[in-house]
Amino acid sequence: MSMQKLEKGKHLYNQQKFEKAMVVLSQFLLEYPNHADGLFYRGVCYRKLDQFNESITDFNAILTKLPDEPTLLCERAISLFKNEQLDLALQDLNKAVEMDSKNPYRYTSRAYIRAYVDIEGAIEDYQKAIELDPQDEIAYNNLGLLQEQKGNFKAAKQNFKKSNKILGYKPESRFKVQNVENKTIETEEKTYRNAWELLIGIFTSKAVRAAYFKFIKDFFKR
Repeated sequence: MSMQKLEKGKHLYNQQKFEKAMVVLSQFLLEYPNHADGLFYRGVCYRKLDQFNESITDFNAILTKLPDEPTLLCERAISLFKNEQLDLALQDLNKAVEMDSKNPYRYTSRAYIRAYVDIEGAIEDYQKAIELDPQDEIAYNNLGLLQEQKGNFKAAKQNFKKSNKILGYKPESRFKVQNVENKTIETEEKTYRNAWELLIGIFTSKAVRAAYFKFIKDFFKR
């Protein structure tokens, strides 16, 4: 019965019924207070409901047992960022980059937040992400947006062109992810059925990346 509550909570989460999912997952966690899946999904639900302190608390609990898991650090960083704890968010992202330095997503995650305090550093992160994954259209796009802010319009135009070519976008419909008025970065969890799949499978295939980009385009404006 208890595991049925967990599955019900995850099902509600996947249906984007975050408040109901949070209630069910909380009931499950009363019986299994240290269950990683339960804490992970409730932590994300709390964030979706703008309950950032509670979200951070859940990720803290998981990281007590898995302190060197870069994906969990990135997830906590998102909640910290939304809670306006920028320095702590960057600390988590710096550690995630150190532990998973060959994963381009670590650099793009850090770059998005880093851009608020260090544009040059964010540009370097996007450039590193592109070095690791030359087909990362969002990295090209975001790099171009930062180069525009720095007045480097020629380089920005080249990167927009590369992004558009990969995605097949027309310039007028370019998806501006790095928008100062939209202080949002999205989570990695959407494509996975449980936290363990997420931990071992982030961005290991083009199919997963394609699903992620569709997710980000659909939900980035939340």
